[in-house]
Amino acid sequence: MAIDNRLWAKDFQIQSAVDLDLVIGQGVGYPVGMLRKSTPEFRRRIVAAVISYQMQLSSIDYTLKRYVEPDLYEDETASLGDATSDFLRDSVEKLMRGLRELHAKQPTFGVFGAELTLYRIPHSLDAARMLSNRGLLLEVLPILRLCLEMMAWANTAFVTQDENDVMNLKAQSCISHMKSMYKPAGKLYGYLSTFSHWGHAIHGQFIDIRSGQVSILNASIRYRAMALALCVVILDIFLEVVRNLYGERSYEIITSVQGVIDRDLARNTCSMLFRIAELTALKDLEKIKSFLH
Repeated sequence: MAIDNRLWAKDFQIQSAVDLDLVIGQGVGYPVGMLRKSTPEFRRRIVAAVISYQMQLSSIDYTLKRYVEPDLYEDETASLGDATSDFLRDSVEKLMRGLRELHAKQPTFGVFGAELTLYRIPHSLDAARMLSNRGLLLEVLPILRLCLEMMAWANTAFVTQDENDVMNLKAQSCISHMKSMYKPAGKLYGYLSTFSHWGHAIHGQFIDIRSGQVSILNASIRYRAMALALCVVILDIFLEVVRNLYGERSYEIITSVQGVIDRDLARNTCSMLFRIAELTALKDLEKIKSFLH
């Protein structure tokens, strides 16, 4: 039986457009962004400052004592949506550091092009994460499709010796080469391509019909859950591409992200995606979970 949306909505509520974990004062027109790891005391002082400015009070200390609860923000726990976003962001940082250590000392033309491509992917994935946090889906999918194409191109270019062959590689054609390494890659590419090309077949995904009225759905908590889950799948594939290209040299970077070296159900990407699918009980998430190898 599907879980009522109200039971998981708070776990994937949409974040601000600002690339920050928290935005205080947005409801009163004075948004202040900060990281979720900011201390409760710091957050309370920001709230006091916002209130002081809005009420034209001269003393922030007075406002803090008079209008802000002393235990505000003390017992907050991160939602699953926030935890997923944090995992992706931390993973991107680890990849950016770790990929430098894998750099080939005397790369061939293909290896050089592949490594340039690999270094670019974490940045694109992080951009997709930020848009996901805004509850967007349509705008996230083309970025993830690009990430998958970049991985496929790098995976093929890395082992291609002839320079002309490297320059003539088509990313779309390279997707099939990934199937032996990550079997569902082709199906995922097809899924992302369906949404990346606008057409009548996907109009229904972004239209909301209630009480005889039709409205356009731009952002939603459902979209955030789907988009973040797809980011997790792309991250999982990326790590397998790195494993395939660098072998044992990749074990340190894989373990830093996945928590384990083996590709089994204990790895972080797998457990994260399973948690999202279980919590939301959405058919969309079951579909996305099927892309995990």
